[in-house]
Amino acid sequence: MTVPSPAHVEGVTVLSQEHLTDDVYRLTVATTTGGTPGQFYMVRAWEREPLLARPISVHSVDEDTVSFLYQVRGRGTELLSHLQQGGTVALTGPLGHGFHTEELRGRIAIVTGGIGIAPMFCLARTLPPGDVTVIAGFKSTPYAVAQFTDLGMDVRIATEDGCDGTRGFCTEIFDPHIYDMVVTCGPMPMMARVAHLCAEAGAPCQASLEAHMACGVGACLVCSCATVLGNKRVCADGPVFDAAEVIWHA
Repeated sequence: MTVPSPAHVEGVTVLSQEHLTDDVYRLTVATTTGGTPGQFYMVRAWEREPLLARPISVHSVDEDTVSFLYQVRGRGTELLSHLQQGGTVALTGPLGHGFHTEELRGRIAIVTGGIGIAPMFCLARTLPPGDVTVIAGFKSTPYAVAQFTDLGMDVRIATEDGCDGTRGFCTEIFDPHIYDMVVTCGPMPMMARVAHLCAEAGAPCQASLEAHMACGVGACLVCSCATVLGNKRVCADGPVFDAAEVIWHA
């Protein structure tokens, strides 16, 4: 698959910043650089520190906007959370290889954990709603799920504290035997479990991996992951991989 050269754009205007939960935000910026489901951008909203931009997956794309759903996890994302309408960011992207949407046919399960739901809305908008089930797990109060319901998709929720949906993990309410295709994104242990269940059931699964990144373009090798085909770069060879190729417990 050929991926166009990414753009680097300074001074991109912030259109909105929504505070969804204690530490989850949705940032929408004005840009025509676009992106496909599963791709990401390196995002920066500061001059000197931290040294590196932050990789954030594409949450939604329209003709002249891109949205990012992100969780505050450190200094960089904390600075992003302070942005307000009219502020500016620097973007490099879109980057990486996204979901193989041409393979997503039949009954499809979207299995996510926590902020792993971020890239799935962009994907969901490309899929036939009657054939898609979204199985989303959260520690506590769910977020960003109503938009899938608005698309006419079946949404099933699991929360660890039992405040909504089924108490427990999303993998406990996921049965791969009833799906033709599965896509997943979330914590590595969760995705490892999804991959194992899919392998047992013979269900093809695409997994969008998360990793610490420095450059985002495959030059630094910081984000390498082990696969049956050798080490791969999450940023440049992924972030979406065939789950059967990933060595989950390397």
